[in-house]
Amino acid sequence: MVADEEIIKEINVIKTKLTNPKFVRHFKTWNKTMQYYFPDVDRYFHIKLVNGQPGDVIKGKVEKPEISYEMTTADFFALNHGEISGLKLYNQKRLKIKAAMPDILKLQKLN
Repeated sequence: MVADEEIIKEINVIKTKLTNPKFVRHFKTWNKTMQYYFPDVDRYFHIKLVNGQPGDVIKGKVEKPEISYEMTTADFFALNHGEISGLKLYNQKRLKIKAAMPDILKLQKLN
């Protein structure tokens, strides 16, 4: 079983990308919650962005996140390491994402 610390470490990779000067301008107006659900370990984690700045990774579920991901931890790690694309995971029904289309398009810039 994957430890919470390993999942948080991987989510922090995304947090780091969000603070990269190359991407900051795309997200500077974001006040959104990004939630991750990993059904293989039945755990939720989320990050709140305020004016584009990501807060700490928090374990737990929020009721109405603006962006919601669902995938296994193995798929999440593979996606984060560039071993598979989000589009491929989505097309294979291994990734579920709920978000406004403009948000999805912005998030693709991180890859």
